[in-house]
Amino acid sequence: MRREERLDFISRLITTKEVQTQDELVQELLANDIDVTQATVSRDIKSLALIKIPGSRGGYRYALPQQHDEEQKDLLHNELANEAILELKMHDNMISIIAKPGTTSVIKKSLINRYNKKIFSIMTDDDSILIICETRRQANTVYDELSL
Repeated sequence: MRREERLDFISRLITTKEVQTQDELVQELLANDIDVTQATVSRDIKSLALIKIPGSRGGYRYALPQQHDEEQKDLLHNELANEAILELKMHDNMISIIAKPGTTSVIKKSLINRYNKKIFSIMTDDDSILIICETRRQANTVYDELSL
């Protein structure tokens, strides 16, 4: 199989199935009669600029960058975000979110995409997010929408 065909197959595979590791990707390719080595798959991952995003089964999975951008637009309304956000609190113009470890960077990007005009700043670490809104009224709006 030619390189372009293999890259196309990998792209289709990771959009239809959650592949979490290079080894899983190698096994999937071998199972589909595509003879590859770990080194070849590593180069293919780099060539496709694959990224890792939180998977629905926990852990992380491979995704195409544009696939990830599309998924992020509605992240707050999909199951992953609902499961990732564990606690939500508000004080004045600030909102505190406690989330599952490793999910805050994806949630942060989604918050910025959705509430950019209402947010003054966002700070994150591995499992928490602090949103500082411009005003208390804007914080109420964001909090109410996140609470749904």
